[in-house]
Amino acid sequence: MLDIFSATVESMGHCVVRAINGRMAWEVLQANDDISFLISDMLMPEMEGMELIKLIRENSRFSKLPILIVSGAIRAKEISHLLEQGATHFMAKPVQLQELIDVIKRYVQ
Repeated sequence: MLDIFSATVESMGHCVVRAINGRMAWEVLQANDDISFLISDMLMPEMEGMELIKLIRENSRFSKLPILIVSGAIRAKEISHLLEQGATHFMAKPVQLQELIDVIKRYVQ
């Protein structure tokens, strides 16, 4: 799935920076000033999506960073909580690629 997401985003003319877990994603964000959109799974090793969202939203540098959470193992109540905590959008797996494209276009110029 990650390869399909990367190929889709790259086909839209964007660069992709991949991280293998939430902790690495946080480190990549801190080290780069030009990240304009984050796609994250909810369940990841080392740091889950909810903790990543919390760290991002606590840092004023990333207060407006759009965050798309993609997950297949989540209930409606958890989706609501993710959005309350600062996720910008949620998509259930399996993701429809056109929906992914539409969401990216909505948030990235």
